[in-house]
Amino acid sequence: MKQLICTIAVWAFGCLPLNGQADTLQGSSGRAVALPLAFLTPETSWGFGAAGIYTFRLPGEPPSSRPSQLQLGGAYTLEKQLLLYLPFQFFKHEERSNLYGELGYYRYTYYFYGVGNAYPDYEGELFDLEFPRVRLAAVRRPGSSAWYLGGQYWLDRMKVSGLEPQGLLFNVNVPGKEGGLLSAAGLVALLDHRDNVFYPSAGGYLELSSLHSMAAIGSDFDFSKFTLDGRKYWSRDGQHVVALNAYLEWNTGTPPFTHLGFIGGTRRMRGYYEGRFRDRQLAIFQAAYRFPLIWRFKAVIFAGLGNVAHDWGSMALGNTRWAVGAGLRFLLLKEERAHVRLDYGIGQNSSGVYITVGEAF
Repeated sequence: MKQLICTIAVWAFGCLPLNGQADTLQGSSGRAVALPLAFLTPETSWGFGAAGIYTFRLPGEPPSSRPSQLQLGGAYTLEKQLLLYLPFQFFKHEERSNLYGELGYYRYTYYFYGVGNAYPDYEGELFDLEFPRVRLAAVRRPGSSAWYLGGQYWLDRMKVSGLEPQGLLFNVNVPGKEGGLLSAAGLVALLDHRDNVFYPSAGGYLELSSLHSMAAIGSDFDFSKFTLDGRKYWSRDGQHVVALNAYLEWNTGTPPFTHLGFIGGTRRMRGYYEGRFRDRQLAIFQAAYRFPLIWRFKAVIFAGLGNVAHDWGSMALGNTRWAVGAGLRFLLLKEERAHVRLDYGIGQNSSGVYITVGEAF
């Protein structure tokens, strides 16, 4: 029997503005909204926490510039698991400079389903993973160029425990199963013509990146990661939006299993557990149609195709996975068009419910 992935999330649509009415806060004071939440998963039991978003413009930035943002979230489960995360994005110099990334700390239980396509019927095994996380990218638009160019840095100190003695992770030689320090740096090229960061309805986005992990910068792992993330948006009156996304990832060297390309989660192939299928090479294509309902509510239908392989030459059409789903959106911050989303995705013999702030792509 295959693993059913299910998260039940509850939040208050009557959300908690931190400084009065969220839609009327102006100027450098910004706008902030907090959301209480509760969730239930097979591996965590009940969990409780809160998530919030704070949007603002840095001093000296004109009102027409894109808002900077901080998204703070945290949760604690009845299994004594802890998640703390702070994604951020700052725009400066009239959007010519862009600093973005994430700070986090995770002590959580995850499922491992093997590497590659050899275990389509495996129900998965639990393991514990604890790590602080740093994701940092700094890019700038030189001269009259439309491209942002810059660098990025990743840091994860991973502690793996709780392996099942009869499980794959314990008995198979999987890089990273003993934990270790990942320190990696690389380059980023970014083209961003979206009309809105939180809920784009027109324009496009293209990010090309490289990341290199090596002993010279303190890493226990030797590998390189290259990614392409392309998105395109069309709309009718800014209300009915069609969005497309192509995401490609290829890894060389010996990446830890925690940093392979994967299918699943809140952004890539909703309907599969995050990492349900993982390998060195990954290709995902997704589409979504977003449309208004009533008041601050919107809806979405989405679909995707994804595939993983050890190398591009062995990527077989028969290993392509599909996912479809639908969801609701609730407008949190009217001027910024920031939404909370609730999605239900269905994959091949799996499903998932997801709640977060911002669109999957």
